[in-house]
Amino acid sequence: MNSDGLRRRRRKCLEELAALPGWVAGSLVQTRRVQAGTAKPFRYLSRSVRGRNRITYVAASEMPAFRAALKAGQRAVALFERVCELSLAILKAEGKPPTGGAR
Repeated sequence: MNSDGLRRRRRKCLEELAALPGWVAGSLVQTRRVQAGTAKPFRYLSRSVRGRNRITYVAASEMPAFRAALKAGQRAVALFERVCELSLAILKAEGKPPTGGAR
């Protein structure tokens, strides 16, 4: 594929990435915490920031929104990886000397 076609594909991926609703990366964890001798459910988003674990409390009512944001985050990672692959292909396509003709 020529570099123009690769650029079109990359632009489509970038447009889809920009159109994603709010997205996050991390893991949604559901556990129990004991407070005053009673075990209560505890939910949080766990994510790594510059090599350190960060957690964000998630209320039960927020779970659907966080699940949707995590799903969008997985799509964002896939799109970003595809953009990187296409960028590499563009660099390689444009770095090759033209074929045929006099030397």
